[in-house]
Amino acid sequence: MDHQFVRNTDGRCRARLSMGHEAFGLWLTDELGADVARCNELLKITARLLHGGDEYTLPGKDFSLHLDQEAATVSARELQFETEIEDNEAGLSYYDDELFAACGLDDFEQLLLAWREFISEQ
Repeated sequence: MDHQFVRNTDGRCRARLSMGHEAFGLWLTDELGADVARCNELLKITARLLHGGDEYTLPGKDFSLHLDQEAATVSARELQFETEIEDNEAGLSYYDDELFAACGLDDFEQLLLAWREFISEQ
């Protein structure tokens, strides 16, 4: 999972991830932000899950994070609308790469470690 972390001119941290994982970049930027303490908490939860812990869900303002023993999933709350089935039956499709992404739990842990290092830099 390729990623690039940058700071805006106002100092805000932003994450950009490779195609198919864009939603993780939006989640890091908008939901986790520069909160090192929350990042540390998620790393502890991830470590527990890697050793057989229960599932964990973190609802956010725009995105929800779901972790289980094998995978991490980020999904936008706007994906939960009912017209999707009707529109897909009509032959329409949505661009949702920025709204949903999944990866292995170990890859998510590495992403969190890299993000924590980046946001900790002054």
